[in-house]
Amino acid sequence: MKAAIIGLPQSGKTTLFQAMAGSRATRERGALTIGTVKVPDPRVDRLAEMYHPQRVVHATLEVVEAHAPAMGHSDRREGLDAAFLNLVRPMDAFLLVVRAHDEEGLNEPARDAEAVLADLILSDLMVVENRLERIATDRKKGKPVSAVEAKALEHARQALEAGRRVRDDADLRDLPDLQPFALLTARPVLVIANIAERDLAREASEVLRRLGLPVQGLPCFVCCAQVEQEVEDLPPEERDEFRAALGVREPVLGVVARELYAAMGLISFLTVGEDEVRAWTIRAGTPAPQAAGAVHSDIERGFIRAEVVAYEDLVSLGSEAAARKAGRYRLEGRDYVVRDGDVIHFRFAV
Repeated sequence: MKAAIIGLPQSGKTTLFQAMAGSRATRERGALTIGTVKVPDPRVDRLAEMYHPQRVVHATLEVVEAHAPAMGHSDRREGLDAAFLNLVRPMDAFLLVVRAHDEEGLNEPARDAEAVLADLILSDLMVVENRLERIATDRKKGKPVSAVEAKALEHARQALEAGRRVRDDADLRDLPDLQPFALLTARPVLVIANIAERDLAREASEVLRRLGLPVQGLPCFVCCAQVEQEVEDLPPEERDEFRAALGVREPVLGVVARELYAAMGLISFLTVGEDEVRAWTIRAGTPAPQAAGAVHSDIERGFIRAEVVAYEDLVSLGSEAAARKAGRYRLEGRDYVVRDGDVIHFRFAV
């Protein structure tokens, strides 16, 4: 899962990136900097305390920052240019950072967010119209065209011309004919209001209301990127105390991961043992054999049964033996739909 940080210049994108990824977690790839970060999951940490495994593996998230010269216009109000949008087009989701920390109170975060969203819509509209023009040309030349694709694109054009995102149209959101175009407005967007340190002690709902957020019904939360970066620079054992002193309830990475999982329909199941405790990310609604495939394709092919216990039952009872004695373990077949927090042992034969 790749989430690109976007926003107008001077909104705090680089500071937020460093706060989430940390300087040691980044690597360059062309015009992008990519930080692979662990998805915070207290369940993994608690199970590691129970099993004392050789390895503890959290799910991961790639946070992406694009570099100059493709970082949009120099004027903070002019929006994002085509080169930048093409860089982030392959991403799975967007973290839209808006400036909300001017000492003079001259912020217009709602307007900034609307400007970026308008850029995404315009970029998609150009992609869709170019493809429709190509289809029209092919028809004139007598070349075969997909009527289904043309209908999907026309529907998308109408939505975009009306200022709607593809993701907000239930009939368009999951259409396979639109997926090859990697439309920006088909991606989840989380709006992050980059506030001043003085606002951290205030209720987030009050701050958002004052800033005119959220916009277009998008998930929105506040953080102070500068403080988050300062916390990241501290020794790990001092971070929680520093956050508590400032009124920061949760690291921004934890909020982002949780909101992204919800927006993208993702869940985690867990595998445990003396060798490894690990979280695996799958889409909600995934049957057990396909979930097994996330671990290894051989397990999916040879799937027999899934031995399942809920995380809460395993932890509350204190051990596998106690959970089995209490009848909390169960055997599930091929039709079982994996739930968030399931602790699973797959039985298979190859």
